[in-house]
Amino acid sequence: MNKKASYNDHSCITSRARQHGKRKVNNMEEQLSFEVCRIIKRELKKHGINYRALSTQLGISDVSIKRLLNNQQPLSMQRLIAICQLIDVPLSNLLVEAEKNLFKIPLFTSEQDQAFWDNPALFTFWTKLTEHQSVAEITAKYHLNNASVHLYLRQLEKVGLITLGLAHEVKLCVPTHTSFEKGSKFPEFFTHQVLTRLQERVIGISADDEDAFLITLKADLTKDEFQKVVHKLDDWLFNLLRESQDHRARQGLQVAPYTFGFMAAKGAFHDELPVIPNLQTRRP
Repeated sequence: MNKKASYNDHSCITSRARQHGKRKVNNMEEQLSFEVCRIIKRELKKHGINYRALSTQLGISDVSIKRLLNNQQPLSMQRLIAICQLIDVPLSNLLVEAEKNLFKIPLFTSEQDQAFWDNPALFTFWTKLTEHQSVAEITAKYHLNNASVHLYLRQLEKVGLITLGLAHEVKLCVPTHTSFEKGSKFPEFFTHQVLTRLQERVIGISADDEDAFLITLKADLTKDEFQKVVHKLDDWLFNLLRESQDHRARQGLQVAPYTFGFMAAKGAFHDELPVIPNLQTRRP
């Protein structure tokens, strides 16, 4: 920003910041609604209550129930309270769990991990959907036939990653920043390749390179201190990732992909220091 910005310049900046904040709040409300619906569907399944039984209790159609629980139309407070009574979950507990879940790192299930492992191209298809590419765009880019597109979408729906509507209308069922749990199978496909290429990029980095960094350090830590470092990095990256996925609040920004690869393990992995030899002394 120009240090000589006028009062009007600052007014415009403040106005844009307020609009950005409003969009961010709206997106958080949408995520909270999504999570509330997800918990309700989980509890309905646990209690053996299907959509037809719920529609009878609420006095609305099966179609309306599906739209409400897929977050396609607002769920009123009266209906939310009625559902909570039916599934025997206090409304306050439901909202507390939903808010808490928003700040957890969402993870793929073992079934979803297995599906990607069995068919790596399925992960590519999923990734493109999370990047807000339409089914038609993915079809054209990869020259897919209709039968293949149908199979990919059905596989994603089967493992709970999407819901599929008419004319290949897709709704994501998990957040776009969902990660793999430690020990998952599928990341083996790309971890080695990514780290190798990243290493090649940052080794020998010049001092004026502003698009990459390499930081290494060796520190004597307790196990608890090491875990604190890991958790702080997790939290920082997760929050950064969540904000970066808020596309509506970031319209107009110039973005580019950046790859992070933090590594740490107990032990000293550098070469041993040079041996100290005896020095030859001159004879008198």
